[in-house]
Amino acid sequence: MNFIKLAAVTVVLSFTTACVSFFDEQKNEQTDRKSALVLPEGFSDPKKSKEYDLPVVESSADTDGEMTSPTTVLVIFDGSWLDEQDTHPAKIKVEKPELVENFANFIDEGIQSFAEQNNLTLTKNANGYLVEQLIVEDDGYWFIEDLVEVERFSYNVVVNLNEQGRSGDVAIDMLDYQKISQDLAPNHAVRYRKEALAAETLNNLMLELDYIYRVKLLKERASLDITLALVKNVSGNYVIRSQQDIKYVWSQVDDIIEELGFDIEESDKDLHIFDVVYNKASDSIWHRLFSSDYSGKLDIEPGEYEVALTTSTTGVNISFRSKKGTFLDQTSMEQLFQLMLEVVKDEEAEL
Repeated sequence: MNFIKLAAVTVVLSFTTACVSFFDEQKNEQTDRKSALVLPEGFSDPKKSKEYDLPVVESSADTDGEMTSPTTVLVIFDGSWLDEQDTHPAKIKVEKPELVENFANFIDEGIQSFAEQNNLTLTKNANGYLVEQLIVEDDGYWFIEDLVEVERFSYNVVVNLNEQGRSGDVAIDMLDYQKISQDLAPNHAVRYRKEALAAETLNNLMLELDYIYRVKLLKERASLDITLALVKNVSGNYVIRSQQDIKYVWSQVDDIIEELGFDIEESDKDLHIFDVVYNKASDSIWHRLFSSDYSGKLDIEPGEYEVALTTSTTGVNISFRSKKGTFLDQTSMEQLFQLMLEVVKDEEAEL
């Protein structure tokens, strides 16, 4: 057994010695090759393609362009636009909207409203208004917060309209600026901060003008959205037709018929019927004091009537008939229709 182990150990040692010798010879051969490598003359700087070479450019700051505030004037008001060629930091072109009659007065109204909403000090001058504005912010925690003055600035609101008064421009020319709170005020250079405030102020002013115009637009639409019409129903009787939903008409018509001099005795919401009594207008002082301008002007007999709402494929029909079911004739319905239109316009009801 010892003879077999000795033979095995001898074989392993012989194999290991042979491997080490082989790797040493390979290493020496590679070393000899490197030391013997010699480049031919003229090949020390081989030629390279310049297809992908980048030009050498020295970096430098761009001092040609002028730094400006990043705050931008926005196109908000209907008909306004920006003149890209104008370098003024806070100016916008404006044109008179369709529903505005006097554009100068409209802009003036917007400036006054803007000042009132923001508690600004406003002084009229040759070009528009001189405005003094104070920016305050809440400072503190929870119930011990205080209003702290942060910035104070003044500017001119300059309005230039053409001779026809239909177009022109509105600009904000900044005058003075004062940083009151070093902690709360933005840490910007004074020139950039003034430009930013000018653009922000102009945007807010255009928002106010846009709001006022939309109020006018809604009022105009309210008058245009009156869908009432005097028509004949399928039975050939004259009725007043509305294109609104019957629930909406029901909610509006009670006030209207009372304005016309009808006293509502009972109402059935499910059947959409009013039981009313009509009385002629009197010349008493009490009637003149407590009745509307349209009350009692219908040339119909005093008495009990029904005002009924019914739906059809073409809208909601409003019918006026006696307790016996007799509909008002054409002449009476034409007069009632005209009076109802005036009441609807005064009440701004969208029927």
